[in-house]
Amino acid sequence: MDPYSVLGVTRDSSKDEIKEAYKNILDEYNSGNVDDETQAFAEDILSEANLAYDLLINGDIYKEIRSLIDKNNISLAEVKLNILDAKDSAEWNYLQGFVSCKKGWFDMGVQHIVNATDLDPQNEEYAETLLTLRSRANEIITYYTKLNSPNTPPQNNFNPCGGGPGAGNSGGMNLGNMGGGGMC
Repeated sequence: MDPYSVLGVTRDSSKDEIKEAYKNILDEYNSGNVDDETQAFAEDILSEANLAYDLLINGDIYKEIRSLIDKNNISLAEVKLNILDAKDSAEWNYLQGFVSCKKGWFDMGVQHIVNATDLDPQNEEYAETLLTLRSRANEIITYYTKLNSPNTPPQNNFNPCGGGPGAGNSGGMNLGNMGGGGMC
């Protein structure tokens, strides 16, 4: 998907022009402006427009958050995601999934990545990450069970997406196509 063509803007369009084009699409395809026969079509157009708008308006912050996650700066990545608070965005859910996994909240992390995959089912990176996480579920649960046992000293260097302690090539996230090395 080319977000510029979806919104009908050029690559050198300003943020204001992008916002105006997005608003025009919302106005045109609002459920009050379409009949029952074209409702499904309108929903598809709106879904693509939402994704395109999110990528163009929030794209730079998503790149920054990916970089923070790759560098294992999970706290700052989480703060930036919380400020952005775009829960309807596939990319936001994907990145929030990594933050959750890195914090040891595996179930929540997987749910966010499921949400990302549901919001953007064509995204291969999301689908591959979800398959990897699901295939490693038992290993991850076992690790965190041991980690939380009373006889184990506290540590959190396990990579839920790509191996045990110290694994991976970019802060422990090593599958997919993110910043060269992938997030998970």
